[in-house]
Amino acid sequence: MKKLFRYFILFIAFFFVIGLLTNLEMKENFDNEPKYTANVESPKIEVTENKSSFSHGYIKGSITNDTKELMNDKYLQFDFYDKDGIYNGTEVKEIKVFNVSEKIPFNVNYNYENIDRIDIKFVDEVDKPQRKIAEILNFDNIDENTKRIAIPIGIFMGLYAVFPLLVP
Repeated sequence: MKKLFRYFILFIAFFFVIGLLTNLEMKENFDNEPKYTANVESPKIEVTENKSSFSHGYIKGSITNDTKELMNDKYLQFDFYDKDGIYNGTEVKEIKVFNVSEKIPFNVNYNYENIDRIDIKFVDEVDKPQRKIAEILNFDNIDENTKRIAIPIGIFMGLYAVFPLLVP
């Protein structure tokens, strides 16, 4: 019976040690704090925490209605940009009713890579900036030799896809 009790105690000890090590390994590693700008003077936007890793991050804070009017159907819009200034995406928090002197907390999680700057806006309608195809595909950084190879390969792949449709 003593042997069984020892094994049980060892099992419990290993369970806690493995759980602790797994928790330490899986802990988030936020190594970047992106810059943010609030493009609004009123209502007051206050950011309390702003962290980012390579592939995701979060921004926390609050917005306070310091105007003297009731606001309905507004949006808090977050536009995310990378280190090169290229737009990566938008996250939106909807505010249905915003009373005078009310303080509403926000917590926005995002899954964009290499975020360096966040623009925060308080808007009536969501306006997402358009990404240019050149920015998405990043054609500006491709040298001429690669373009010379890519064009014939693209033509060949197009013919390969269309040719079976032409043959009866």
